Amino acid sequence: MNNSILLIFLVSIVVIVNGQSQCRFAPTYKASDLYTNEYVAQAFVNDVLYWEGFFGGTNASGINIATGYTYDGHGIDYTTGQLANPLHDFSAPSKESIHLGVIARALDGYSPNGNFDILQFFHVNVSQTEEEKSYIRQTDDPRWDNMITILYRKIQTYENWNRTFPGYGGFMPWVNVNDSGIYPIAGYWSSNVPGLDNGEMIWGIYAVYNKLYELGFYDDLAERYENYFKYLISTAKLVFYQTPGYITSVTTIKDIFAQPSPGNYQNTGGYLDDPYEGELLTVFMDLFCEWNSTAERDQLWINKRAMLQNVQFETPLGNLTVQKGWWFSSHEQWKYFMLPYMDIPVNYKVFMNGEAARTWFSHIKEFPGLFASVTNVSEPNANPNYVSAAGIQEIAFELILTNDVITPYAAFPTMLANFSVGLQWYYNTLIGPAMQGPYGSTESVSIQGELISPVLTWDSKITGVLGILGGISDMNSRYLEKHDLYDRFYDVIDREWSLKFPDIIGENIPLMTPNVQVPLVLHDFTDCAYESLSSDQSNSSSN
Repeated sequence: MNNSILLIFLVSIVVIVNGQSQCRFAPTYKASDLYTNEYVAQAFVNDVLYWEGFFGGTNASGINIATGYTYDGHGIDYTTGQLANPLHDFSAPSKESIHLGVIARALDGYSPNGNFDILQFFHVNVSQTEEEKSYIRQTDDPRWDNMITILYRKIQTYENWNRTFPGYGGFMPWVNVNDSGIYPIAGYWSSNVPGLDNGEMIWGIYAVYNKLYELGFYDDLAERYENYFKYLISTAKLVFYQTPGYITSVTTIKDIFAQPSPGNYQNTGGYLDDPYEGELLTVFMDLFCEWNSTAERDQLWINKRAMLQNVQFETPLGNLTVQKGWWFSSHEQWKYFMLPYMDIPVNYKVFMNGEAARTWFSHIKEFPGLFASVTNVSEPNANPNYVSAAGIQEIAFELILTNDVITPYAAFPTMLANFSVGLQWYYNTLIGPAMQGPYGSTESVSIQGELISPVLTWDSKITGVLGILGGISDMNSRYLEKHDLYDRFYDVIDREWSLKFPDIIGENIPLMTPNVQVPLVLHDFTDCAYESLSSDQSNSSSN
């Protein structure tokens, strides 16, 4: 047996053992191997997919199985890592965006970052009703059947939502989720709808229905998702557009039970003029809605120009030209999951520089991870708060409140820029104490290693998964080309970014890898502890 065959065999053993028996698998890997050996990286990713699948596929954890709709997440026990109150029985289109993205990637069966078994994410069994068995095509892979069943239930939930609350125009606010469906959360969201979250979700729907058509044997399901997408096109300007060229951040609805009409909507929440994740709705409306003139259409982008700013980040090797962030939180790079921004050279260069800056910041400061808006750490039995203002002060508009908390998902844009480097930052966060449990990765950890955030959410967990899988921008790129929309996207992004970034420096400065680890002060979860740590680690992390 030659060395390469032996290596593949050994990696297969690791996948079987870790992927099905040991939730605390990160210590079985070395960062250097993840960086240099594609087979080890593949094994590690398959483990990630398997264990995160317990969150994404277990009823009343990350999903409501009856409706196929995501929950925001769930609390966990600080000691065991098992699910504990509260269930976050609410959700938003942003969570659906990530779920749809992983499904689209699994339907495609391919990841730009490697040959991963994406169906590992869907290994938790979903029992089909007799009616579902009659119209859902059965295969010899139950994981595939689980995923397709969820897709059928999900679109049914969307359709029921629109019939029950037509005033939202098919768009969704933050909602309560239960076995009977989704409902506006009482109070603010019972009469308001956000643009940003819906812009994220739209591109997941687009990738899913186009891929279903490509497969050729789920055309009925594809048509239902396509029809929903087309309905959103028909209502988008009614709900979110204000002359001249403004898209509202939050729209107030006078009557959520009335059919969409011009008098039913009022802007009360400002405008989506950001060049971050809020731009996804702008692109959708630019490409798909009807416009009276090119000037009217272009005004969408003119109104956004003030927020797209050029700034320099200093490194020991020289300056990097980067896009100024709101907080420079990784969350702001969500649009790179969804659309082929990196196809445009000027955007690609600035994006790569931004990720170099993100890694240099943590490397220079000797932080063991990267930064993103996330649920904060807390003491046991405390209710953790969400901290948005986590990022890099030197290149941010807003005040940064903490660099004491790191989260696995902060590595997702770095993985899109350079998979091997990003995977090392992701791994370096997972290796921290109590950062893996029976339902996959933990929300966040203090850089001192003393506290975690005892929750699981889509934003902190499955954004990381979708980043590992390379996002769905390549899929949406080919679908935009198919529908003769790609050139418009390319031209607009090239124009806007070229205006603000005529000269870009630092392109040859490399991305950096972690140079410190989270101290193993806190104990690992009792139900997910690794028993074979080195002696110095065992002294600080064993229970």
